[in-house]
Amino acid sequence: MKKIHLWLALPFGIVMSIICITGAILVLEKPLTALFYPEYNVPRTEVVEARSSEPHPAAEGAKGSDVKKRPHPKKAPFFAATLKLHRWLLDAPANRGERTLGKTITGVTVIMFVIDLLTGLYLWWPRTRKALSNRLRVATSKGLRRLLYDTHVSLGFWSMLVLLIISVTGLTWSFPVCRTMVSALLEPIVGADGVRGTIFSLHTGTWGGVTSQAIYFVACLIGTALPLTGYYMWWKRRR
Repeated sequence: MKKIHLWLALPFGIVMSIICITGAILVLEKPLTALFYPEYNVPRTEVVEARSSEPHPAAEGAKGSDVKKRPHPKKAPFFAATLKLHRWLLDAPANRGERTLGKTITGVTVIMFVIDLLTGLYLWWPRTRKALSNRLRVATSKGLRRLLYDTHVSLGFWSMLVLLIISVTGLTWSFPVCRTMVSALLEPIVGADGVRGTIFSLHTGTWGGVTSQAIYFVACLIGTALPLTGYYMWWKRRR
């Protein structure tokens, strides 16, 4: 199990950190946009398809009553680039739904991250009460090496559930089969109409307002550190 955990992280760790740190930035997109890019908070109007039993009413020349308008905020260039890096490693598809190398690498990396989180939980699992106590806290007075070790082990445990939720819901944008599976799990709970919004809120942390977004932000920062601290621990052991 240790070898699986290590050898999956070594080639994908840097991409894992990129995905996590860009995710952390995107969690703060709304307040940072208001602070640094107030001009991008001005909504523009976007005509969207109204809910109807008839397919594509606007496209079939429907009347004004068949469509509705909703505000759609513009995205500041910095956050547009961050999203492009987060989802496609800057290799965005020309058309929606198309696959690119960047999109594939991102999706595969997230799968590796999920496996690493689960194998990490197996390796974390303590055999004694004293070991449990040590693995639930971060020692800040025992040197840099112990601090980085505890960051990897203890903070990795505390953030694991949130990182798993983010990762599994994120896979729905990379692989249709994952979208089908997650939708099948959520549909009995939220209904068919609520699946898409639920996946988005679970992925971005908006489901609980500021509190859940703060938790997601911290979890993403820890997720960024996990591969980096793992690299450090591996390098020290080799020496």
